[in-house]
Amino acid sequence: MKKLRFRFAAYFTVGLLIFLIYFVILFISLIKLMYPGAAQILVYVAGAPGGYLPVILIFAFCFITGGILFSLFFVQPLSFIIGVISKLSKGDYAIDSKAFKNYFLYREVVENIEALGKALREAEIEREQMDVAKNNWLAGVSHDLKTPLSYINGYSSLLLNENHSFSEEERRTYLGEIYNKGAYIEKLIDDLNLTFFIDDAGKVQLKYAQIEMVGFLQNLLADVANNPKAEKQELGFHTELEHLNVVIDEILMYRAIYNLLINCVEHNPEGTKIDIALAQRQNCICIDITDNGVGMDQKTADNIFDKYYSGKNEQTQGRGLGLFIVRQIIAAQGGSISITSTLGKGTSFHIKLNFGGC
Repeated sequence: MKKLRFRFAAYFTVGLLIFLIYFVILFISLIKLMYPGAAQILVYVAGAPGGYLPVILIFAFCFITGGILFSLFFVQPLSFIIGVISKLSKGDYAIDSKAFKNYFLYREVVENIEALGKALREAEIEREQMDVAKNNWLAGVSHDLKTPLSYINGYSSLLLNENHSFSEEERRTYLGEIYNKGAYIEKLIDDLNLTFFIDDAGKVQLKYAQIEMVGFLQNLLADVANNPKAEKQELGFHTELEHLNVVIDEILMYRAIYNLLINCVEHNPEGTKIDIALAQRQNCICIDITDNGVGMDQKTADNIFDKYYSGKNEQTQGRGLGLFIVRQIIAAQGGSISITSTLGKGTSFHIKLNFGGC
């Protein structure tokens, strides 16, 4: 800004001087042209025959033309800049960079407007992509709700059919399916509620408690191993620590890590090795969840934690809620999560819980 002020002052001073020189030369030239016999211009003007009207007109002409030329240099660029800002406000982000280069005086202003236009254009593209992803996500959530509801309605209508009798085993099977689908809907609704509740990490009311992290992870891994979906996966836990006491929200952290492990189970073939590694580096606790499964491409890895993202070949339920919730839970407790993945070789989730600096 200092350079801009200095340049503006210098240009204004030089422009004003040129304006005065132009005015004097043109004024004297016009007086001589109209009154060629005038020997002393100033004396002649003071006593010009025919009154002062011709002199006033000449003065006004010189002043107006000089003022127009003077203002073109300073005002015309401002007019152009105002027009560009007006276009930006209406959503037109196409800026003629070549036209901008002609206005050296306002170079910093021009550069900032170009940067603003580029940022707004990128934001508009990102917003459009987000809208598409959001619509796809909402459609997916709707599908996720309708599928179990169709089971519930179907089994319920069968049980309510008075013209058909069912064995006790059939009744228990149907009621079990109804219960499981109802539990799934309840979990999905809880995920939705938690998603919007922790959209702003500052709004989360965490219930901190001191837990022993080694035992916590071992018990969590055992719960995952008892899940029928994981019965054909190889689960492991590695750490050099015997005990590690940490103050966190146990329920939310359990949910976050459990979601990560189930994600590894559901998206990999049978026989995949899934390991948890726990380490402490100064005041940073590192939890790595690694599998040697199918992996993912870079685009999927870059967007996997986004709220509305789901891969093109996504066939499972959840539609991107799980990993978004994971990131929000960890962020709410002052931590971070990242991912590294290679297509065909596996995926690793890296959790860092910061307790004083990593």
